[in-house]
Amino acid sequence: MDEKKYIAKQEALLEKLSIPETGEFQYDEADFIFTFDIQYKGDIGFVAVDLMEFSGKTLGTFVGKYPVTEEYKPGFFAFREGPLLLAALEDVIAKSGITPLLLVIDGHGTAHPRKMGVATWMGIKSGITSIGVAKDTLVKVPYKEKLSKEEDATLEVRLDDELVGFVLRTSENVKPVFVSAGNGISQEGALQIAKLLKGEFRILEPIRRADQIAREASRGERPIDLP
Repeated sequence: MDEKKYIAKQEALLEKLSIPETGEFQYDEADFIFTFDIQYKGDIGFVAVDLMEFSGKTLGTFVGKYPVTEEYKPGFFAFREGPLLLAALEDVIAKSGITPLLLVIDGHGTAHPRKMGVATWMGIKSGITSIGVAKDTLVKVPYKEKLSKEEDATLEVRLDDELVGFVLRTSENVKPVFVSAGNGISQEGALQIAKLLKGEFRILEPIRRADQIAREASRGERPIDLP
């Protein structure tokens, strides 16, 4: 991988980045959220896409398998994973006839050393508002020392003094998740959505569903729905 070439690609994409400074995310109960998770087996990515309304009604989870064309390199993960997620998005829209209002990605958005996590890449490339919710952080933040153990405790994630996301504890005394805007939504709006999608477990409920389906597909326990 030519690192300079990919940094240049990230910088070009950043020119299209739109993160409102403030404001809640506006939606109707019947609008759709598509949530993505991916599991790898060799050079194949199994992408699961969970479909749900903002009302909480679920329509199910689709899964497809797509060839991996880029090697893994820290800091440039979007170029490996993004094309697979984008292909799955296009396939689900074609199959379901539904275009979502929001994409939720198991990964980072702007909480990335160059503000170009896979959720940001997906939001810019697809033209659909996106957020990222990750299990680990890429931006140093002293959450272990400063984050309260209470449910819904939050801590700002800053990069060069710019707010790029939040640490969120989804349940009391569990490890937090790391929420950030992808594109087209404020950081506060991304946090609002993450709280809305909490379930019984640490991981947001639609991410947990997509993760389960992607894992089953990667083990051959689930048929492929896409394209």
